[in-house]
Amino acid sequence: MERYTYQVQPNQPLNRWIYTDLSIEPYESEKDTFEQPVNLTEEYVQIEYPGRKQFLEERLKNDIKLTDSPFHHIYFPFENTRFEFSSFIPTPHVLSVYGKSYIVTEKEETLPFTLSTCGSVEIWVNNRKQISYTPYTRNLASYTPIHLNLQKGTNEIVIYMDDLAERDVNYFMELRYTGQQPLDAYIPVNASPEKMKKAEELLTSFYFSKDLYDSGSLEIYLDSEHIDLFPQLFVNVNRNHLLNPVLVKESDEGTESPYDYFFQVNNLDENKITLMPISELSANGLAYFDIGFVVDGEVEISRRLVTAILANDYSSRFFSDELSERKKEILEFFVERDFLDLNTGIALAHLNGVVDSRAIQHIKSCFNEIEKKGDCADFRLAPLLGFTIKYQDIIPADFHREIEELAVNFRYWIDEPGNDVMWYFSENHALLFHISQYLAGHMYPERVFTVSNRTGMEQYEIGKKRLEEWFDVFFDYGFSEWNSTTYLPIDLIGFFSLYESAPDASIRDLAKKALDITFEIIAINLQGKTMSTTYGRVYEHDLKAMELGEVANLAFIAWKKGNLNHALRSTTLFCISDYTPPQLEQNFIEDESKALVSQYIQGIKKVYTYNYKTKNYCMSSAINFNAFKRGHQQHAMNIALGQDNTQVWINHPGESVYSGENRPSFWAGNGISPNIRQYKQYMLMEYRLQEPFLPFIHAYLPFWKLDEIIEKGNWLFVRKDQTYLGIYFSQGFERIKEGAVAYREARACGMSHKIVCICSSEYEHKTFSNFMQEQLESEIHIADEEWSYQNQQVGTLTIKEEELYVNHQKVEYNAGYRFDSELLECQTSKC
Repeated sequence: MERYTYQVQPNQPLNRWIYTDLSIEPYESEKDTFEQPVNLTEEYVQIEYPGRKQFLEERLKNDIKLTDSPFHHIYFPFENTRFEFSSFIPTPHVLSVYGKSYIVTEKEETLPFTLSTCGSVEIWVNNRKQISYTPYTRNLASYTPIHLNLQKGTNEIVIYMDDLAERDVNYFMELRYTGQQPLDAYIPVNASPEKMKKAEELLTSFYFSKDLYDSGSLEIYLDSEHIDLFPQLFVNVNRNHLLNPVLVKESDEGTESPYDYFFQVNNLDENKITLMPISELSANGLAYFDIGFVVDGEVEISRRLVTAILANDYSSRFFSDELSERKKEILEFFVERDFLDLNTGIALAHLNGVVDSRAIQHIKSCFNEIEKKGDCADFRLAPLLGFTIKYQDIIPADFHREIEELAVNFRYWIDEPGNDVMWYFSENHALLFHISQYLAGHMYPERVFTVSNRTGMEQYEIGKKRLEEWFDVFFDYGFSEWNSTTYLPIDLIGFFSLYESAPDASIRDLAKKALDITFEIIAINLQGKTMSTTYGRVYEHDLKAMELGEVANLAFIAWKKGNLNHALRSTTLFCISDYTPPQLEQNFIEDESKALVSQYIQGIKKVYTYNYKTKNYCMSSAINFNAFKRGHQQHAMNIALGQDNTQVWINHPGESVYSGENRPSFWAGNGISPNIRQYKQYMLMEYRLQEPFLPFIHAYLPFWKLDEIIEKGNWLFVRKDQTYLGIYFSQGFERIKEGAVAYREARACGMSHKIVCICSSEYEHKTFSNFMQEQLESEIHIADEEWSYQNQQVGTLTIKEEELYVNHQKVEYNAGYRFDSELLECQTSKC
């Protein structure tokens, strides 16, 4: 064995490990009920399920020992500061792993570290346990200062970490060194350490040529300095590192291979590797690519990159201008794909007027998830039950009996005993659980439901009451997960299921009213092919690939203004219904001399959303939401340039991994939320960051879509066609030009930031040069208590005591829960 040596600098993590196989064991606790209110806000809430309580009672009695298992894996962190295996598992599992590293010291000494985890960590030094840290703060990192006592010479550091995975799991440990002098460390390896380091350098330089591909082949740019050492590249696609880390298959040579693809890379074209055509990929959406090399035939080194695939092409197809005809044509488009999906089965049944073997095969693809009570099973059961009511006359009797057994054996709420970890507590999940209970009880009134021991009639009455209460809150406050392109379609699953299949006219009327409100929100925020706005909850794939989102699909179906894709969960239900959205065309701006300002409050927390859009751009924000406090998945601001889903936003990363599993993540949400004040196309933002959160903010720049990106001092200027954007960073910024985020990130370091964003267009400023010159001549005064931006077009914008003043007049954000929109004339430049 050779030594892979490295240094640990002060305030950096000890993060080179060899480790054992991951232990991933299903966990089945005693079935129980519990009480917990539905979360009526968008923020993360800690819920202790009975199963977790039982797990902790058992686990905390155990004294964890050192293992005899081999440490035959090597952890390559890349940008991650943690020893991490975060992922998603829909049912409860206990996770555990051991890691090992070595520290070499010149004398006996005690060294300080900060240890963080969400589960538990045990640490042994030279076979003696020194640390046992068991916060178990499910998905919220806990921190503690520790000291490790080291002997002179080589010290073996062994760690153990475990946790109970309940749906999403932030499964990691960070051991950050807080001493004054660098540490010498190493891990034993069975390949050339020098070649391993060069492989890591090479992989660190990889980045995709863009974040969404709709044609051609995937392309990776890189620094090719060491490429001759590694002529063959392997690629695995969409592996869950916990559930399917290795998928052995037959290679072309007839031998077993753990890799999906191999590529020869010794003849590069301009530092670019061309991978597979997107037509070869079954993926459609954000796809995860583990890309790497095998060093000396022994050590596999890979890193994860993400990009989105839009594989379906409908551009040459004709779709009717008449809504009912268009719905039928789009259903025909939906059923062309082979991927098994409940909604494809529903579409087939609707089109053919029969539930045949092909439709049944598609519909049954969701049965296992429902039977196992996996997280999000409610997303499948509610539309399945709605379908069963609507099409009961054409469903074969034996298949209907299978659906009935699913329904009577399901758990509909936490007052029924269970040991699953389905999430009940957000507004979208609560809605679909109540709908499922209501519809199932109606369908099978005489059956005794096995989990609750209630009759179907009792389930129906309870479900109806819960639904009415849900709608009471909704009509008073709107969506707590405001404008969410992720969760509006989930709510629409419920609304359409009730609109089509609810046995009570009063419930159908509530669903119709909710549909009208939701489509008005979509129309107000529609820019080009999708919604471009602030979102109460968002994920990386929503932000980077909105063309693939269901809202883009819904907008195409409703108005032919979106982007047709295969996001089917609510769009299929829209197409099989007779629902027609209300008249909303006044929200679509086609004249570049006009601008629409829309303001409204959403949720019990009274989140004030502000949206200013023209034909050329859209600027949106959540005004003063959660300012300077810990954030979650809220997308506080967004800027859309042009009409083709070119999105730019600023956020404070919630983790260091470029496409990790945490919430907030690198691109989605905020570790610390900003204060934002917006006036028309002007936005002023302030960040006050805190330790231990990352000490920088950043802007996302989709460079492959932008025509010009120009840096002028603290100003960053962007042109997209005839649309212009200027961003001023009080702390300056650096465009990152290497690594997986190369050229798509502008990073501003420091703990205190003030930012000015301005949108404009050729119509308003005639030329990009005019726009830039006006901003460079503007006056910006930065102070702790008061700061301002002044130019000849708008006058003076001042932030004082966190409020916005325009020409010394305080801006009153006084819209209510009903939509307040005003059509304005775009102001042209005075220069």
